Amino acid sequence: MHFLGSVLCLAFSVAWDQHPYSGFGVMARFCLTICFSRILRTVCFMSTVLPSPRPGCYRHRFPAPPEDWWGIIVVGIRELRGFGGCNDLIFSGHGAFWTMGPLVFQTYYPNKFSAGLLWTALVQTSIRDVIDKQHYSVDMFLAVVVTWAVWDWLQWVYPRSQPLPQRPKGAAGDRLNPLVLALIAVALLTAAIAAFVAKS
Repeated sequence: MHFLGSVLCLAFSVAWDQHPYSGFGVMARFCLTICFSRILRTVCFMSTVLPSPRPGCYRHRFPAPPEDWWGIIVVGIRELRGFGGCNDLIFSGHGAFWTMGPLVFQTYYPNKFSAGLLWTALVQTSIRDVIDKQHYSVDMFLAVVVTWAVWDWLQWVYPRSQPLPQRPKGAAGDRLNPLVLALIAVALLTAAIAAFVAKS
């Protein structure tokens, strides 16, 4: 969630003159990159399936195979839940999403320390996923490479060379819209609740 939080903070920080780029432009490129990465991930998954890196995954996650058609229906309604399967997906969807944080900061935020910190967090998170046997290392590596390639390919959506016009020196800042502040508060609260629910 910290990668999503960092991207949202950057998108909304234009309201406080933190960077000279449109939050809408940044998020448009962000969303299109996620969209095209998911399409590529679907194509990769349909053509390549690896066994789960976790031993005994099927036995721990799913009930015994049913004997008849009624058993299949009952299992499908009562027992199976959307917590993932037992095949590893080439490439990692989480890794692709996590890669967006460093890419957005590297491209649009002038403070290079923030991007470096996010790249370090991405490396740490990817290594943790491999050690926890959530993914193979190739999944995480391909997630970064493919997402970065799609991000670069979509630079035409909102190029770095098109910042917003600079405010004249001494000009008063824009009045903060209470609805925008409420939207930010609701987005942050929703992200916090989602993170809490995901951990419990």
